[in-house]
Amino acid sequence: MKKIILMTMLFITTISGSLMAKSGWGVDLTVPLGAGIGFYLEEGKQSETIKPDGAFEFGVYLKPNYYFDLSILSLGISLDLGYQRDVFAYKSDLSKGSVTFDSLSIGLMPKIDILFMSIGVGAGVKFPLGGSSRSKENNGSEYMFQYNLKELQNQFYNLYIPYLRASIDFLLLYNFTLGVYVSYDFPLMEYKDSIPKVSFGGLDIGGQLGVRF
Repeated sequence: MKKIILMTMLFITTISGSLMAKSGWGVDLTVPLGAGIGFYLEEGKQSETIKPDGAFEFGVYLKPNYYFDLSILSLGISLDLGYQRDVFAYKSDLSKGSVTFDSLSIGLMPKIDILFMSIGVGAGVKFPLGGSSRSKENNGSEYMFQYNLKELQNQFYNLYIPYLRASIDFLLLYNFTLGVYVSYDFPLMEYKDSIPKVSFGGLDIGGQLGVRF
């Protein structure tokens, strides 16, 4: 009986640090893993021939932050710096394919920590540094092209991807976190030399793992 009481007290003591509001500087390391749903616009309207499709995406973010302690909750602001792989997938009656970007992501996310839950809503911009495109025709033909930064600049107008992101993370033992997120990529990037004008954006949904320092 004494051992059970001792173990219970030890468990409560261990998790209490995670449940208490925090203050001051900190750093989070976060790895989002999810599905990206691409959509393509022709002259600003949803394409009737290029349909949305899904693909796997991931990233790695280092998030310096500062929190203000308000008793049972904390208010914070996080600077989101990281690498993001975005995949804008599509399908049509003739083919299926995607455009992929490896980007430097920079953003800000205000957060509210309440007990063991952290809620954040923020925005930022992703700057593609390289990428690729692939297409698989219904007849079996397959094409793939790689792009460096210079080639991306020659291929697209507006070589940046503004985004909005919302997330909910749950604080676990030993400062680990587990959460979900949803992100919207604004369709500002546009193909050069394309008639009609084609731009694309995306909706990303997934989970994320992290650790707080």
